[in-house]
Amino acid sequence: MRTRARRTANLAFAATLAFGGILSAAPGCTTNTCVNGSCTVTFKDGARETTVGGLGDLKVSLTGVDGVRARVTIGGTRATLTRGSRQPVGAYQVEATEVTAEKVVLKVSR
Repeated sequence: MRTRARRTANLAFAATLAFGGILSAAPGCTTNTCVNGSCTVTFKDGARETTVGGLGDLKVSLTGVDGVRARVTIGGTRATLTRGSRQPVGAYQVEATEVTAEKVVLKVSR
């Protein structure tokens, strides 16, 4: 009886560690809002990747930030964007409206 209780307690502890580790290692958050083929994508607190359904499940990744410049991959095409700049990245027009170490906001349109 005592062995079963100990085993149950050990399993519960292991599950807590496993799920707690997954949750604590989870990246920051991303949000995206789309209107008429133009989407605003926000990366916060270390988030690095999202899929934008409003643009046909477009994969958008933030690969780095250096001051006011953000390195991104959009639909498989790499680019470096400076805050306030707008440029083509593959088949999309992308504008970096905010670039800080904590938050990057991109406007992506076809």
